[in-house]
Amino acid sequence: MKKMNSLKVLLLSGAVLLAGCYSMEVATSSSLKTSALSSDDGSPLEHVVVSNYGWYLFNWIPLACGNATPGAYFPWKFFSNQVRPDLLHDRLMAHAAAQNADMKDLSFIRHEKVFFDLPGTNFPVPIPYVLCYREIQFSGVLTQHRAPTPSLESKQRKAVEEMNQLLNRLSPEEEK
Repeated sequence: MKKMNSLKVLLLSGAVLLAGCYSMEVATSSSLKTSALSSDDGSPLEHVVVSNYGWYLFNWIPLACGNATPGAYFPWKFFSNQVRPDLLHDRLMAHAAAQNADMKDLSFIRHEKVFFDLPGTNFPVPIPYVLCYREIQFSGVLTQHRAPTPSLESKQRKAVEEMNQLLNRLSPEEEK
């Protein structure tokens, strides 16, 4: 009986350790001094990487993954598909909005791997896709928020209004 309880604890501990992970890593502006952004892009504030991974049965049924829910109490979720691009993109854009910054150089990586590979080969064991690993990652550089530039149409409209005002001053209307 004691061995059975210790086996259950060991299996539960292994499941928690392999569950999945959601993370948001931020590199501050001091480490971005050599950034490839041009000066008209605005000065870089942070480089942000948001990633989440999880394990799937037959590459379809979610077993465990990182918990990408904002303000989550547990860092992982079981039987829930939180390894989705829309969730991670929303979290990254929410971080940018909280920093009052614009996002530049946004990149996306999706990585999937069959867990049971034969060592030294590129093909899985005879029962493929039993346990699969999936990871999604977004990264981008936050820059200082710039006020939107007026469109060409609004600039032309403003120039026409200024011209009309000038013409009105130069040739006053005749009184009847």
